[in-house]
Amino acid sequence: MSFISFYSYKGGSGRTTTTLNTLFYLIREKMPKPERPIIIIDADTESYGMSMLLKDAEKSYSARKSLQGLAINAQQDTFVCNGDPENWKSYTNLHEYFVPVGHYFTKDIENDAVLLLRSDVTPAEQELEFSKVFALNKNDDGGKLNREKANLCEALDVMYACECIVVFDTPSGTQDMADLSLSKSGSIVCCMRPSVQFELGTRACFEKLMQKWKRTKDEKYIIFCPSAVPFKDISIDSDVYPEHYKNTLFKRFREEMNAKADDTHGVVNLLWDMQEGTVPGIPEVDRFKWRECCLGKIASDKEDERLAKEKYGKLANLLSRLNDIKEY
Repeated sequence: MSFISFYSYKGGSGRTTTTLNTLFYLIREKMPKPERPIIIIDADTESYGMSMLLKDAEKSYSARKSLQGLAINAQQDTFVCNGDPENWKSYTNLHEYFVPVGHYFTKDIENDAVLLLRSDVTPAEQELEFSKVFALNKNDDGGKLNREKANLCEALDVMYACECIVVFDTPSGTQDMADLSLSKSGSIVCCMRPSVQFELGTRACFEKLMQKWKRTKDEKYIIFCPSAVPFKDISIDSDVYPEHYKNTLFKRFREEMNAKADDTHGVVNLLWDMQEGTVPGIPEVDRFKWRECCLGKIASDKEDERLAKEKYGKLANLLSRLNDIKEY
């Protein structure tokens, strides 16, 4: 079992594209089955990129078949088990809220071995009560979780019991669903552009998060993953990038983050594997400037796409190994 969040402190980091492409390789490593699926949760209820990328143009789904629909409409019988409590398929009522997408990634598994909890519920199809989903951190007057957040948390408890691998495409910043996703996840992939604003903002964001996790003793493994990194040399003010970024700017960021993590006394563990190699992160892909897609499904010998595939595969392997460590 593993809960994984792909996260960024602000939008525009390439988080959703990184999530989609890493999933392609993670699915091949794990070869999930319907009884213990990989579940993708599009937690970005306002900018539902994952739902858009995985959407089957030939199919339409009701607003009920979504994260919002689960949060609003689930009843106690939604979580009733009709068989083995460690088998996802035993929860037949809960299963109805998810869209099978396994065959998008590979025909070597059953379609419902990978499930999507979509969020592309447009204002036109939302009922007024759906607005409650955008305030999931609010409690009722008795100090309990509101019903919508309680329903989502109960669904996550079932996923945990069934030892599913759960992958959140998490909204940026401190949005309510970001807070929920990060609190549930043991592994966090932090996507960040190789720029000053992303470096400074990510540092400030994670300094606060690490202090919070230290207080709650909530163990986390964080993979810092620069994305859309230009990999061809360019000279700026006498410095040559990306070498200067890797050996100076990011080196300083790494040292400062390691010091903050050390202060948590083992609660927060930072992994820097994605900076290794010629490109200090996932390289910029020309294709993505116009059309995001799953590169692993495309036969291409372009240098940028080949290097990106290698990095996505490396990230998937790292997450897979983290999952194995936590299982044993």
